[in-house]
Amino acid sequence: MVATNFAPALKCVLVHEGGLDDDPNDPGGRTAYGIIQRRYNQYRRAKGLPVQDVWKISTSERTEIYDVYYWRVIRGDKLPAGLDYAVFDACVNSGEAQAGKWLQRAINDQRAKSGEAPIAVDGRIGDGTLQAVDEIDDVDAVIGFMQQRRLAMLRELRTWRYFGKGWSRRVAEVKKLAQAIADGSVPAPMPAGWVTAPATKVSGKALPSDAKPLPSPDKGVVSSAIGTVSSGASTVTTTLAPAQGMSPTIDLVLQVLLVVGIILGLAGAAWAWWANREAKRMAAALDIGPPPAAGNDNAPPAEAEAA
Repeated sequence: MVATNFAPALKCVLVHEGGLDDDPNDPGGRTAYGIIQRRYNQYRRAKGLPVQDVWKISTSERTEIYDVYYWRVIRGDKLPAGLDYAVFDACVNSGEAQAGKWLQRAINDQRAKSGEAPIAVDGRIGDGTLQAVDEIDDVDAVIGFMQQRRLAMLRELRTWRYFGKGWSRRVAEVKKLAQAIADGSVPAPMPAGWVTAPATKVSGKALPSDAKPLPSPDKGVVSSAIGTVSSGASTVTTTLAPAQGMSPTIDLVLQVLLVVGIILGLAGAAWAWWANREAKRMAAALDIGPPPAAGNDNAPPAEAEAA
């Protein structure tokens, strides 16, 4: 755990974040080297400077923003080598709160293997989380768990269709590099200067706010179609019921409608079962859950970053 890890970690982050972007599909909007316009405005105002186009950002400004608004927020100097880079990269791409949750859940995944009690998951990397980090006996494993959870959430974002391929590559490269740097169960040589990932930029901020809507048992195209058809069948049945027995054709129609009603009922039950199961799966991937446990001593995070 050394303070000098910031420089190589930033160099690796910029392998994926380097360049100027204004992709209409990117929720981060106008971006320079991974810094969004809103963050740059915040930085300039804090310095008493007029806001300007983020594409005019200087190298020194970029470095200071990454240090103050990302590295220090995740308390990178207090994290083990390799894990600091993994959390830093996640913070830049998806925000400090989400990066903190991935770290905490990955720690809990590791603690569960040894029967230890879980820590609170609130996205705040405070003293409680750092104490749990100090107790990690396999940093490589925690990095692996963290990247699994990260990729699971990214797959649930509406922007996956635009950036999914690049995100998948980025997550895999961060995992490989971070585990090469870290101590633990993954045998990998320490890379010289940390820079082993290909110099290809992966654009697109991966924000939890861009998640796909969770399916609902009583909402959606399928449930609406079932309701419409079921209502129509019920109306026809009610209309024809008084004529039952008067015509073989009417009797056949009523029998068919009865079968249709049964099928629709089963379809509705199946949809409700699937929607409930899928909503639970997505909620777990998106870290949508109950509030953090009482007594957590993590410090409040800095202003949430939509990046």
